[in-house]
Amino acid sequence: MRTVPVVLVAGHLGVGKSSLVNHLLRHADGVRIGVVVNDFGALGIDAMLVAGQASSVTALSNGCLCCVTDADGLSGVLADLVAPATGLDLVVVEASGLAEPRELVRLLLASPDPHAVYGGLVAVLDACAPDLDHARLADLAVVNGLDRCGAAGLEAVRAVAPGAVVGTSHGALDPALLVDPVRRPQPAQLTLDALLREADGEHPHVAASSVSFTSERPLDAGRLAAFLESGPAGVVRGKGIVRLPDTGGEGFDETPDVWEVQTVGTAIRVRPAPGRLTTRGARLVLIGTDLDEPALRASLEACVVDDDEPAPSEHAALALTRYRIDLTSA
Repeated sequence: MRTVPVVLVAGHLGVGKSSLVNHLLRHADGVRIGVVVNDFGALGIDAMLVAGQASSVTALSNGCLCCVTDADGLSGVLADLVAPATGLDLVVVEASGLAEPRELVRLLLASPDPHAVYGGLVAVLDACAPDLDHARLADLAVVNGLDRCGAAGLEAVRAVAPGAVVGTSHGALDPALLVDPVRRPQPAQLTLDALLREADGEHPHVAASSVSFTSERPLDAGRLAAFLESGPAGVVRGKGIVRLPDTGGEGFDETPDVWEVQTVGTAIRVRPAPGRLTTRGARLVLIGTDLDEPALRASLEACVVDDDEPAPSEHAALALTRYRIDLTSA
């Protein structure tokens, strides 16, 4: 079943949340993005700022825009947006600067909709005076305003943030750090999205890079989980499929061996790999900025199960599979 990641973008007033969302829309590269602005007040200023960057309409050519003011409204809008009929690839919820990120995270995690998958908390922080409490909550901390304040705030956030940390100017976050590009037929005429992308060229984003890893042997669930939970330096996203070793126990024949893994910062989700995806060991891609490829490869090699290792216990896989998302058929 097709699922849509739902990413929460939070941060204090004026830190650049709307700039970041606008940048994602302008550089979507075929990705259809739904934006929900969880705004306060009758005027909905944040919603107008986002809509104003996409032809001042709520039906965007690369997605759609909604504005809600309460949790009940947010739940209803999300259910509509992630429905298969919308064809969206990503939903971004921009929280008001007055909103409490923890409550919105709980709401997204508790969503009963099988098509919605929590994609992580992106905390936007002011590089001049970053809120370190928000940094400690974030799966991905975006330290915005490096052009104004330099890298001191970025280093302060890296010292406390459990997840990935990226520095930006003008909210220019590479969309590839959140979702894969989607190749769709492009119209011959230059679209508004393309024009906006050209106009935004003065603030290009720092492009994402990637490290690919393959193994012909299974990976140890505990070691892999510890690696992902540690927030490896520079890694913002991880994706791939992993085979876990056979426990050798009885009564566990229905436990899947191959798992699909997706991460954003320290937000981890796994599920049994669809039948078309298989591997003898592992195929993983790590995406981020300033990646130390030798160190990342060494860490993943350390997760490979050797021939002489004893069979794991029946419950060893829980270190990773506790992040399982159960999807119903629909």
